[in-house]
Amino acid sequence: MPLYAGAFLIYSQDAKAGGMGTAVSASIDNASAVFYNPSLLPYQKGFAASLGDTIIMPSTYFRDATTGQRFNAKSKTHHLPNMFVKYTRGDLSYGLGIFTPFGLSIEWPRGWTGRYVGTFTEVKATYINPVIAYRLNDFISLGLGISYVKSSVAMKGATDLSLLGLPDGYTKLTGDADGFGYNAAMTLRLPKDYTVALTYRSAVDMLYEGTARHYAPAPIGFHTHGSTRLTMPSIFVFGIVKQYKELTIEGDLLYTGWSSFDYYKVKFKNGMAQQFYRKDWVNTPSIALGANYRLSKPLEVRAGYMYDKSPVPKRTVGPDLPNSTCHILMGGITYGIDHIKIDMAYQAAFFKKINSSRSITGLKGTYSNFAHVITAGMSYTY
Repeated sequence: MPLYAGAFLIYSQDAKAGGMGTAVSASIDNASAVFYNPSLLPYQKGFAASLGDTIIMPSTYFRDATTGQRFNAKSKTHHLPNMFVKYTRGDLSYGLGIFTPFGLSIEWPRGWTGRYVGTFTEVKATYINPVIAYRLNDFISLGLGISYVKSSVAMKGATDLSLLGLPDGYTKLTGDADGFGYNAAMTLRLPKDYTVALTYRSAVDMLYEGTARHYAPAPIGFHTHGSTRLTMPSIFVFGIVKQYKELTIEGDLLYTGWSSFDYYKVKFKNGMAQQFYRKDWVNTPSIALGANYRLSKPLEVRAGYMYDKSPVPKRTVGPDLPNSTCHILMGGITYGIDHIKIDMAYQAAFFKKINSSRSITGLKGTYSNFAHVITAGMSYTY
């Protein structure tokens, strides 16, 4: 499942950021600072609002090492909308963001070679994130926010009933959860047009409650309550930007706490033994670089690059999240008229092929991923 910042996190939540390699924690100058760095909001005077959409078009396939057969995951276009609003009066700013940093799925053909491991996985999480920020002086500003998170998960897979002389059964697990987290930020304005930013978004513990259904002839089939617990990872970002008149150049280091995704257990209310899934993900750094150039008052162009290290070890890689380290190339443009700006960005994510021969899933073969991403947004300032 080709995503950003490793595994199922989508860090691109704004078209301008998406065009700069998401290297904007020290320089973002629109309302999406609610997500990237709320302590930058006091430097944006007045009212601002933005609406945007991230359109992700992934392609994934698995090539079986034994037969050489290729299985393509089903094509699907994902839309992940976002909205940001902020208001600054004096040195104090208020903001609100609604965004989806987790929200993709992957689906394999029902008869593919790995159907007993999984055929469908989906994780969605929407954040509602109010923030407040204050500029202490000309050099230091601080930001703080809380997040209410609403999430859902779904997993599907086949079960082998051939020993009973029956065709494959079919299992479906679904669940919903909510939780709370927080984010904090600090911006330091330094001499010679340098700015440094430190941001942190906390992990969020989520207890999913839902249903487990096994579609098979009686008495094998069942329908019962199920639950599991997942933790959305923490994210720490260090950014530094240098301003050269009309040119802005920034570099960011992202550190994502994926070790929270060590394992998960699915518990059933009908007395069935719980299912245990080992993941062993590791904390990972990613590097983002970006540049923005103002050609004229209404027109800006930008480009960026991100090196995104995968947190998924080879021993647990599987069809649910066949993630691997990737290189992402990005570019974008802004055109503004009076109080309105239109932003567009394109991203191409090139993933390393990953061999699953050492995986505990038992599948022997190679996963390959690629993704086109288009980000569009419109903002209003007053």
